[in-house]
Amino acid sequence: MKFDALSPDQQIAFAGLIRLMIRMDGELSPGEVKAVSALAKDIGAPNLWMLMTDTRALESNEVSRRVAAIESRPVREWMYGVLVGLAAVDGIDPSETTLLDWLREVWELGS
Repeated sequence: MKFDALSPDQQIAFAGLIRLMIRMDGELSPGEVKAVSALAKDIGAPNLWMLMTDTRALESNEVSRRVAAIESRPVREWMYGVLVGLAAVDGIDPSETTLLDWLREVWELGS
């Protein structure tokens, strides 16, 4: 999927989720930096890092609202898969599992 295929709200939700995921374990590892940079290139989002920084200014409930508002199952599944891949870069931490579990519930992805 390409980043520009997402709506502006979906782009913000996606960037916010990536930011949350890479910060969940309390450190930004070199592997995570490399993975996010590769992801940005793969999906055609050269401004992904900047958008992730911009989401920092949003209240967490605003990001949560945008995440919950995503109705497209293919978009949900794609975002979830990306986040699992990012979490796996340096080993899935229990805090990252919490975020993934929340997404499965909110997006009704099953187990």
